[in-house]
Amino acid sequence: MSGFLGALSSIGSLAQGEGAAVLSSAGGVSGLLASPFGSILSTASWRGVTFFMPSSQSSAGRRLVQLLFPGSDTWRVQDFGKAPQTIRIRGLIIGDDYVIRAKRMAAALEKSGPATLIHPWFGTVQARLLEPASISFSDGEIRLARFEATFLREQAASTSGGLFSQIASTIDSVLTSADDLVDQATMVVQSVLSPLNVGLALAGAAQGVVSQVSGVWDALVGSSPVAVQAAALSGQTALAAGVTAPTTNADTSWADSVTEVLSDVPSSIANAAIPTDTSAVAASVAVVGDVSDDVDVTTAVTLLLTAAVQIGAAGTAAAASSVVPGNVLALSLAARVLTVSQAMAAQTAQVYASQPDALTARDTMLAALAGVEADLDAAMSVATVPLMALGFSVQNARTQVTADISAQLGRLPALVTVTTGCPVNAWAVAYAVAGDTPSDVASIWDDLVTRNDLIHPALAGPGDVMVLEPSS
Repeated sequence: MSGFLGALSSIGSLAQGEGAAVLSSAGGVSGLLASPFGSILSTASWRGVTFFMPSSQSSAGRRLVQLLFPGSDTWRVQDFGKAPQTIRIRGLIIGDDYVIRAKRMAAALEKSGPATLIHPWFGTVQARLLEPASISFSDGEIRLARFEATFLREQAASTSGGLFSQIASTIDSVLTSADDLVDQATMVVQSVLSPLNVGLALAGAAQGVVSQVSGVWDALVGSSPVAVQAAALSGQTALAAGVTAPTTNADTSWADSVTEVLSDVPSSIANAAIPTDTSAVAASVAVVGDVSDDVDVTTAVTLLLTAAVQIGAAGTAAAASSVVPGNVLALSLAARVLTVSQAMAAQTAQVYASQPDALTARDTMLAALAGVEADLDAAMSVATVPLMALGFSVQNARTQVTADISAQLGRLPALVTVTTGCPVNAWAVAYAVAGDTPSDVASIWDDLVTRNDLIHPALAGPGDVMVLEPSS
């Protein structure tokens, strides 16, 4: 298929239209903090026919009927339930074979019944064409066909939900609550740095918080793996440069700039921890997906939570000597929330070996959210900006994290304690635990050596040895 190769050669001819967007990808995590989708020419497909989707609109709401009464100003509303969700898309078919592919798209649009729509933002969606689509060509746009179509989402099946739907639901809930935390932190910064609050003291407080956060990340990233250092480099550079207060503060530009520099490093680290596809062809010096480019999810979560604690401590110390302690505490709180929210998002990609591992991860994240609540209580006692909504978001985040881990516990193996009176070979322990399932011996042995930090596999014990129970 020459479509993809033709697309690469056609981008330059679309500089005045949607084609000027850059071919790239946005990670699930970084999307929480940024809005990069406006500059992405995203790949989509309908019934297997691929195309680029530079923009999309969707509708969602309720079906309401307004009831009016003659001679009366009063009226009533009757709710008939959720309105059907529609997706309006604008598609681009680019390539030397654009005419052939446009005909294929026309044939796909003419087929009856629901089908799969691969959407860059919504993922895999079951939908059907709501109304006839339009396909257009122009002599000024060679190797390019445009089309517009409106799809109707299929109704979700009315079932109790299976295992995989529950997994997707809990992960989506955690990501949604993390995104809500980002929104609330953004509004806190906007409230502190509002157009009515320009002043030297406030400008100094904002720059001081940025400098403190920069110092925290410089110390932590400096001793981290090379992959983490590479991911955080651009964010560290922005933090080091700081954000200069404007002479006039007529909008939220200043506040948004502060939020951006505070969120850049944590979002970059979290995004780097999400698994990516290995490049098949790339420059020898920059192979995406190479082992050296990977950031371990556990490492990323631990680093983010450690940074959050240090950011909170630095903010508390700085507020004690500041002339605007409430503003310093509020800005430091926002920085800490932005960091914890990315740890939550990264943790959804974490794989747990056993139930205790999952419980430990849950308790660690809940402790991080409890630390945010403690900072929130301190800030509410002196700050003049509204923080109650952020408090509700933190409580919701605790609920969603607990629900996500709880949904995984039943699928994870338990740990058993094997007591040995003298040093024994780890193979013997693994065979004893595996019982009638010899195929489990190798995996049990690997976990036994790693989990108990054995110096030599032939010397397990004496004492208690923790082993995964495969039957669970």
